[in-house]
Amino acid sequence: MTSAKWRSRRWLRSTSAILPVIAVVVLVISVLAVGRGGTPAKGADRHTRSLASLLTRGEHSLHSRSRGSHRPGAHRDVGPVRSSTHGANTQTTSSGYASWRPRGKDRFAPARDVALAPHTQVIANLPHATKGYPGRNSLMSNRKVPASWYGHRSALPVVAATPDRLLVRLAQRPNGATTWIDRDEAVLRVTHWAVVIDVSRHFLYAFYNGVQEYAFPVGNGTSRTPTPTGQFFVAFHATSNGPGYGPVNIATSAHSTVFRSFDGGDDAIIAIHGPIGSDAAIGNHGAAISNGCIRMHLDDLAQVVRHVPDGAPVIITR
Repeated sequence: MTSAKWRSRRWLRSTSAILPVIAVVVLVISVLAVGRGGTPAKGADRHTRSLASLLTRGEHSLHSRSRGSHRPGAHRDVGPVRSSTHGANTQTTSSGYASWRPRGKDRFAPARDVALAPHTQVIANLPHATKGYPGRNSLMSNRKVPASWYGHRSALPVVAATPDRLLVRLAQRPNGATTWIDRDEAVLRVTHWAVVIDVSRHFLYAFYNGVQEYAFPVGNGTSRTPTPTGQFFVAFHATSNGPGYGPVNIATSAHSTVFRSFDGGDDAIIAIHGPIGSDAAIGNHGAAISNGCIRMHLDDLAQVVRHVPDGAPVIITR
């Protein structure tokens, strides 16, 4: 064998031995680059990826604890009071008003309302009060986030996440307030339910996993006492305030922009409650009749109370 051929084969054998090592090194570098954000474009998506990871963990823990709860299929036996987009005939409530019309524009939510309903919402439950921070990297806390509000455990929607912190919505004033909390201070779960209230159409639409399940006429605020619009959530389920409110009401994180308090209370929380005697005014198509709260036929309210949990999104649009 000539010297040239021998050197060539030796070179090929050496290259074959080194190639796997090079491949492993390249793979390790790629993994590290992805973990650290890699290119600037990937770095810009770090919070999105963190939130997606958070959704996966939260969803797994929810289904392992309470599979089937708060799902449409688990409540198919509610009878004639149910109003849904899956039926063929008008369902009539015990108050005599049809809460779902099989014909006409009110049957389905408009596209703009459908687009607002999230498919999944991560919720942070707080076992105890914790510190709130103005930024995801802030060292100094600027507020205290209570573990409960009016005696009900805080259930706060998560709207962004980093490896160490969560950005959550708050139930207290001002409307739309948020804060960052340490991730290990919260117990996470998810819901697929969301509510969109369209005050110009006077309708409440309930969605499960982005699909409309219910359509209910409501009485919302007037021009002088408007229902505030924006991104809110179910703060807690409360016992009745009196006759006509229904046995259970839903307190939201929204607050009146006109009143500082209702009925002598220390706040003006926008709640979803019964008609307080205004069934006829709400009728089948809703109306602007309230001081800002959302009034519903009692049977319709019962469906929302039954399905939509604390922490679920409540989007109010006009």
